[in-house]
Parts: sequence; structure tokens; C-alpha cells
Amino acid sequence: MRGIQSSACKVLAVLIFIGVIAAGMISLQRTHIESAATSVENVYDYYNIIDSASVEKKSADELFSLYRKSGVTSLAVYDETPEKLVNHDFLRVYRGSEFAFRNSGVSGISDSKIYIQPVLTKKGEAYFRETREYLSLLMKKDDVRSFEVNGVDTLEVDAVYNKFMQMELGIYAETVKDAASRGFYVVLRPGNEAHVSKAYVDLFLKKLDASDRVSAIIFQGKEVLGYKEYVKYLSDELNKRHIPIALIEAQNQLGFERQAGNLEMAVFSDYNVVRLYAMSKDELIKLEPKEAASRFYISDIERNIRMNLFPSFKFPLNGMSLSETNASYIAEVSSRLENHGFTVGKASVMEPYFPPNALRGIAIAGALSLVVLAAILLFPVLVKYVWVLEILGLAVTEGLFWGLHSVMVLQFLALGAAVCTPVVVVSLFLAYCLRKKDRAFENVGWGKLLLESLVILWVCGLLSLAGAAFVSGLLGDIRFLLEMQIFRGVKLTFVLPLVLISIVYIRNFPFFGKVVSSDKDFIRFVKKFCSVQIRLGLLVGLGLLAVVGYVFIGRSGNNGAPVPGFEIALRRFLENVMYARPREKEFLFGHPAVLLTMAALYRKWPQILHYFLIVAVTIGQGSMVETFAHMRSPYILSFIRGLDGLAAGSLSMIAALIGVMILVRLTKFFGERYGKL
Repeated sequence: MRGIQSSACKVLAVLIFIGVIAAGMISLQRTHIESAATSVENVYDYYNIIDSASVEKKSADELFSLYRKSGVTSLAVYDETPEKLVNHDFLRVYRGSEFAFRNSGVSGISDSKIYIQPVLTKKGEAYFRETREYLSLLMKKDDVRSFEVNGVDTLEVDAVYNKFMQMELGIYAETVKDAASRGFYVVLRPGNEAHVSKAYVDLFLKKLDASDRVSAIIFQGKEVLGYKEYVKYLSDELNKRHIPIALIEAQNQLGFERQAGNLEMAVFSDYNVVRLYAMSKDELIKLEPKEAASRFYISDIERNIRMNLFPSFKFPLNGMSLSETNASYIAEVSSRLENHGFTVGKASVMEPYFPPNALRGIAIAGALSLVVLAAILLFPVLVKYVWVLEILGLAVTEGLFWGLHSVMVLQFLALGAAVCTPVVVVSLFLAYCLRKKDRAFENVGWGKLLLESLVILWVCGLLSLAGAAFVSGLLGDIRFLLEMQIFRGVKLTFVLPLVLISIVYIRNFPFFGKVVSSDKDFIRFVKKFCSVQIRLGLLVGLGLLAVVGYVFIGRSGNNGAPVPGFEIALRRFLENVMYARPREKEFLFGHPAVLLTMAALYRKWPQILHYFLIVAVTIGQGSMVETFAHMRSPYILSFIRGLDGLAAGSLSMIAALIGVMILVRLTKFFGERYGKL
């Protein structure tokens, strides 16, 4: 490990330090942007409330008041269909034969046609007029006829009855106005029509203008309204009205649900968008209300979600009505958000932040220097070419950034920093271990061992947080904060550091009596490793390693293995008692392994055990850095999560020390009692 002390490494360390400062300044600016956007909008389906009122024998006003008190701020209004308009007693729709029977004295009625009349109320007539507007745009001129039957306005439509009843017509101004009159904001959920015309888009805008309380647009289906021809036009019109669009977070929490045209609209609108979390009804029924509330709460505070679209339970729970059941879990979300310092209201729109290019350029230089330093630690022979690597790397990365404004180079260096930070940090720890390995355990008491391990843990942890600043700084712009662009290579950030630190380890610690310092040594190491006798204990150890690997790798990323119930309970407890829940692989696994590593060193435990403990330490440090790869999480929350992990890991370290003390006592007892048998 003499390479760490070389002059080249010291220069690289200075460049890394300067890069960390630049990346930290970007992260600080990013924090200001995130902390200014703390208002969350709670959205519920308008018609769910209307329909529940009739079922539960309550007035609509009572239920609207119930949901308002629970923290619902906005009502979602969807495209109307003829079936919905009939069910809500606004229109009458008849098959031709039925209409002819009801109007036997009227000639010219066709059995194959559909006939529409308003319910004879003020609202019915208003909905009828809007229906006529939409049908004139959505159907051929010859397929729709307007006339009077016995003094009642009537529409004749040439269509298949069942399909027509499910036909999405569009947003109705009457529905928008009624929702707004209840004291809520209104969120519109339009779908797109095949071969949509500009006139149809203009009609949608007319309905939108029916109320000044429209707060956002959430598109339905696979396309945004107006795709393809009128995406920019609609985006410009929404911008004039300062109405954001919502990007629906993907089910795997990686990016957002792709709707053709939504990315273009986000760019055209200068990123006037909000991140939305929605849960399907099928997923909701698997959860208790408390767990469902936690899902929404966590998404808001940890993933920059600023709009919640709440589904409804299918059945009432805990002796409450269905509306009370739904309102109760929404109320818990609202209460927890407010206790955390958030506001429940109209969704905050994050400022379209892009960091100064100069700061990013310096951060690029620092991240590249970190990668070069890791390469030297892995392969000391490269120290002779360090400045060739540095200058060539800077020419390529800075050239791509300044010349082509490449996002890829930012992603590549962020990945490099995420992989190399734990490698460099743990390599420094290994250098410390090399200096200490010949000391006798008798000279190191339990208290001193704990204190030494705590200092090592916190120094390593703070260095890892410093390296993590590169990930945050390089990717710290609005595209990544909204997850329109994402960090690439999450799985690699878990696997590669383990492989690389293993290389560093065998180069400095003797396996089979000798370190690996040349190609011949490596070949010898592989041969001896492959000739190791397979014993039951080894098989058990490998089995445990496989289980740990499954938990570690399989549970990583956004599509991880299922989490058991007891762990979910632990997570919820930590969420309630700490600002940011630490990651289990850090405070239960990686961080206490620091103390076990030092105990293994001083006690001269088997070398293979010391190696696996170093791997565990690497996992803990790598996890701290990987936290910052989730750019949708606020920077300050990720930073505090790392500190909380170190604090919880310090407590776990005390438990590990007690375990070691008990193990030593037991070993000594049984050794003295049965050692001579």
C-alpha cells in the first residue's frame, strides 16, 4: 500500500478535494431548490365521492366535507362517457327500437341508430350541449344529426350501441365547475383521441378555462392529448395558464410511466411538471390502511413526489364506512406530512435548475481523478502513467461535456465515482490494518477496540459521503431530479466494489502464505484456491455467503426481492423515530463489521474471515454512496440518511462487541475444559 503515499496520489487527492468542493456547492444549490418545493397535492376521484354518497345514504356535501378535512386538496375529473352521463342522470340514451316505442307518433326513427336526449333539468341541458359539441368533432358529419322530438332536443347517432356507451368524449366544463365549487382544486385527466384535431384540443382548453382552480393535468392512456401534431401547441397553451403536467412514477420506482409525448411536453414547458405517485386498487387491497398511508408518505418525503393520486379501497374496514376508510388513510398521510414540515395544498413545481458549467467542469475533473486514483491502487504499475491517464481522461471527458453537452459523460463519471469511492475508502482502511496487524491483542482492551473502531467507522463514512458528492453534483440538474434522466448502473455499484477491493486485498494480505504481487503469484493463488478441500464447514459458509449475496444483490435496485414482514415493521419504526431511515445493509451489516475486522486483525482470526469482514465493510460504504444515485431523493435527506446509518451502526457496533466478548469467553471456557481431550 506504499502507492497511497506516492507524490502522484497526493496530487490526485488534492484534485479530488477541489472536485468535492465544487460538487458540494452544486449539491448545496440543489438543496435550496428542493427545500423550496415542499407543498404536496392530494388528489381523489370526483365521481368516487358522488357515487359513494348514494350508496352510503349520505349527501354529497357531507362526503366532500369529510374528504376535505382528511387533507384531499384536489378532485380528479376524467373524460366523460355516455354511460357515465346516463348513470349520473344527465342524459338519456336509447336504442332506436326503444326510442321508437317511446315516441310512436314520430316518423323517421331508425332501429339501428342511437338517440340521445337531455334530462330535463338545467344541468341535463348543459351536459347535452357539451355532448353535441364533442360528437360533432369526434364523429363524421353524416353520423350525427340534431333535431327535436316532441319539443325536446335530440341527437341521432349512427354507431354500435355498446361501443358508443364506452366512448370517451372528453372533459366537461360542467363537471369541472361543479368540482371547483366544492372548495377543491381540479386536476384534469384527459385521454387522447385517434387522429385528434386542433379543434378538439381547443375544445379541451375551453373546458379547462371553465374554472381558474384547475391545478394540473394528468394524462390518461399511452399518449398525451394532441400527440403527435399538437404536443407543442398544447404545451404552450398550458404554459400561458401556468398549469403543470404530472409525470406518473413508474411502478418499479425507476423513472416515470412512458406516455408518448410527455417527455417532449416537459421540455417544451421548461420542466413545469410535478412527480406523481399512484397506487392501483389491486395493490391497495393487499395493504392495511396504515401501510398504504406509509407508502404515500415515504414517496413524498423520499422521492420528491409532490402529487398523490389516492385510490379507493373496495370494501370498508375496521367498522367504518367505505368513505371513512378511505378518508382515514388519506388523513394519516396528510398529518405525517405536516409533522415532517410539508404543506398540504397545491403541488410545488421545482425550479428548472441547471448548475453552473464551471462548477460541473471542476467536479468532472475531481471525479476523473478519483477513478485514476482507484486504478493506481488496483494496479500500482500504472503509477508510471498516471499523468497520461489523467490528461487523456480530462481531454475526453471535459471535451464531451463542453463541446457536446453530453449527459452520458456525466452518467459515466457518476458511476465511476460511485464504484471507486468505497474502493478508495476501504483501501485506506486496509493500509491502516497493515500498520496494525502485528500488534498483540493484549495491548488493546475492549474499550480501546470500540473507540478505535468508532473513529475508523466515522472517518470512512465521512470520506464516503464526500465521494458521494460527485454523484449528486454531476447529476444535479432538473432532468435527474425529475428522473427524466437517471443514474445508470445501480447493480454495478454493488458488485464492482466487491470485486475491486478483493483485488486490493490479495495484493496486500497473504492468502496461502503469500501476497499476490505478480501474474505468477495470481496463477499460483488461483491454483491453490481451486485445490482447497471442500469440507462441511466450508459448504455451510458458502451457503451463508449465497444467502447474503441474494439479500445484498437481489434486494438492491428498484426491482429487488420481496421484503419480509418483520423488516417492514423495523423500517416503519425507524421512519417514525429518525429523520431518514438508515439502510439495513449499513447499520446491521457493513458498519459493525469494522469492529469485527479490527478484532479479527488483533486476535489473528483466520485470514479468510478477515477478508469476508472487509467485504462487509465495503458493502456498507458502497451502500452509503449508492444512496445518492437515487436522484429523486432530496440531497439533504440522503446525507442525513448516511449520518443516521453511522449513528445506528455505532450502536450495532456495541452489540457486535458484546457478541465478540461472549464468544471469546465461551471459547476460552471450553478450550480450558475440553482442550486436552
